Amino acid sequence: MRRSARTRPAAVLAALALAPGCAPPPLDAAPPGTAGERVRIVSWNVHDLFDDVDRLEPPGALDTVATADEVEAKLARVTAVLARLDADLVLLQEVETAALAGALAARAGYAEARLVEGNDPRGIDVAVLSRLPLRAYVSHRDERDASGRPLFPRDCVEAHAALPDGGTLALVGSHLSSALSDDGTRRAEQAARLREVADGLLRAGARVVAGGDLNDEAGSTALAPLLGDGGWIDPAAALPPEARWTWSGGAARAALDHLAIPRADAGSVVQAAIAGGPDVQAASDHRPVVLDLWLQ
Repeated sequence: MRRSARTRPAAVLAALALAPGCAPPPLDAAPPGTAGERVRIVSWNVHDLFDDVDRLEPPGALDTVATADEVEAKLARVTAVLARLDADLVLLQEVETAALAGALAARAGYAEARLVEGNDPRGIDVAVLSRLPLRAYVSHRDERDASGRPLFPRDCVEAHAALPDGGTLALVGSHLSSALSDDGTRRAEQAARLREVADGLLRAGARVVAGGDLNDEAGSTALAPLLGDGGWIDPAAALPPEARWTWSGGAARAALDHLAIPRADAGSVVQAAIAGGPDVQAASDHRPVVLDLWLQ
């Protein structure tokens, strides 16, 4: 939220139909109206951002070990996309270490970088970069399901960002279990807890955005605990199918990544988009979700 103007959002859904591969407009492009602040949130699975150190103990002992040149090239590709998107708050998935998150922050101009080591055997974690001051960063990695297993294999985090008006924008993010290891049962449990955390923050007075790589479609049974009752909405779901996909594996495409807001805050949406382009394709098999909100 580095820019402000005497503006407010126009019709919410009018800004959603961004053509596939187009970049979201710069934050300086503000719609006419009354005073407010525009904030851009991005969620992106950067796909296997590993360092060149071999972990020998779990969790993370099954990590991929990149060469120093491969690490540098990957950081450069991811940084280029982050610089183009120019978000205020970024939720990342598949970052191995806090040092790598810090390297991205330094290169892309973020004052804050957070990552807590999760439970994934490959060592891929959830990270947050922020240009807004972070009042708190909360990890849910130690929570367990009924069987005693970690509920979140790659953590669920809360990033509490300070807004200029004194309020808080809480980003609740995770990387839910994939279809490779789960039939949807665990994803549903994780989605339910994600919603519970987000609802609690909302009741406490924060503005809240929840999501990440949820590894399923918005209308799926697994994500019903988060989105099924209509209390929370995924603004990007209004995009046409050819623009909405966030993951590509050969000929297959799916919308696995989401940023959700309370339905009551639908009027604050300026734009929801999926960022594509050759730079994104070179960096990851996922495309970033971009959400612009107008906060008054």
